[in-house]
Amino acid sequence: MIIDPATIAQKYINEVCKEITRKELNINILGLIATKDKPSISYAKATQKRFADAGINYDLQRIERLDLEKAIDEANKNPTIHGIFIYFPVFNNQQDDYLRNQVDYHKDIEAGSLYWTRKLYTNDRLAGRDSIHKALLPCTPLAVVKLLTEIGRYDGHHKPLEHKKVTIFNRSEVIGRPLAVMMSNDGAEVYSFDVNGPLLFENARAYETKITRAEALKESQIVITGVPNSDFTLIKSEEISDGTICVNFSSLNNFADDITTKADTFVPRIGPMTVAMCMRNTLRIYQNYQEQTNV
Repeated sequence: MIIDPATIAQKYINEVCKEITRKELNINILGLIATKDKPSISYAKATQKRFADAGINYDLQRIERLDLEKAIDEANKNPTIHGIFIYFPVFNNQQDDYLRNQVDYHKDIEAGSLYWTRKLYTNDRLAGRDSIHKALLPCTPLAVVKLLTEIGRYDGHHKPLEHKKVTIFNRSEVIGRPLAVMMSNDGAEVYSFDVNGPLLFENARAYETKITRAEALKESQIVITGVPNSDFTLIKSEEISDGTICVNFSSLNNFADDITTKADTFVPRIGPMTVAMCMRNTLRIYQNYQEQTNV
């Protein structure tokens, strides 16, 4: 079965739209794009449209990459801007991590800054020490988890992935590592692969492992990929076990065409769910930090 994430995403978008309409909220988001990366540009335009359709004011601005840090600083200080969205890659190196952490956590709708990732890695689920509000989670990892929930692969109890094994190809600090931590917090044993080799995540902790790609794929009930490199060896049906759930969040397809002959469910893209989770985070961050001051 092939899943179109757009249908599932619409459920979450409708919930956000309903809440904005019910409370007559006036939420202003600034999107900053300083890259010529085609997938990022397409994603930016799609994001702007979906936010606008939901009743969120979304100002998308193209700027030069060397002006991005200044633009972030100005947006942090501007009380009329409630959230900031930056489209990466910009420099495609560690400078992108630096820029990501310049966003004030009160306005970080992507939840990619250190404040939110530290909460994730320590399994701290509240927005602040004395807060009753929930912490934000990074959009794409959250999108994957919510999609798996909707198709019945998270069963809702305290450790919904207990006794499950997951393989993830991608260990970026933006998506792959947070996703491994989230799923291991929910009980899974997660094999995480990148160019530096495999790691095993259990209970949010990483351990060295010598497991091979072939062994990890055969053992796993869920396989998730996010490798934006055409040199990546596509995962074939013969490598996975019957009934595996396969999810691709890369701009490139990381699975061979025959994957559906063995996979129980194949999700070829995650973009619409990521946008929906960004909108969900936008509403949450406004309610956490702005709503009370604007009453």
